[in-house]
Amino acid sequence: MTRPVVSLTLAIVLTGMFAQAVTAAPLPPPRAPAAPALLTAADAQMEVAGAYANLRAKPTTQAKLLAKLNHATKVDILGKVEHDHWYHVKANGIEGYIRADLLK
Repeated sequence: MTRPVVSLTLAIVLTGMFAQAVTAAPLPPPRAPAAPALLTAADAQMEVAGAYANLRAKPTTQAKLLAKLNHATKVDILGKVEHDHWYHVKANGIEGYIRADLLK
């Protein structure tokens, strides 16, 4: 009768070892944080669509006014501010922000 008990004990021990080996695998490393808010758009150029566009220091209408750009003024696109509908631009040697709906 000891033979079935030994076989059963051995089966239980092997099953336990196998289960530990399967669950002991390391977890994958955490993912990197989300992309930055400023999306790049290198080598793109647009122009002022309306009569004028305000070039601002920050992507908000309350920010300091850096320049008033006339119709058809060409601007170099440096990037787009995600979710805010503003472009980071350079115009006439000045870097700033213009609302996306004012450019074409």
